[in-house]
Amino acid sequence: MIKDLIMSSNYSLLQTIVTISFVTLFVGMLIWINRKGSDSYYKKAQNLALEEGVKNGRK
Repeated sequence: MIKDLIMSSNYSLLQTIVTISFVTLFVGMLIWINRKGSDSYYKKAQNLALEEGVKNGRK
C-alpha cells in the first residue's frame, strides 16, 4: 500500500526545491569562505590541529 502511494506521487516540485536549496547553500558557502577579511582566520585555523597535537603530546 505504501509502495503504491509512493509510486503514484509526483515529486517534481520536491526535487526542484531540494536542488535549488542545495545550489543556494553551495554558492552561499563559496561566498562565505571567500569573503573579504577571512584570510587571517583561515591562516590561524589551518595550523590549529597541528598546534593542539603538539600540546597534547607534551603532556
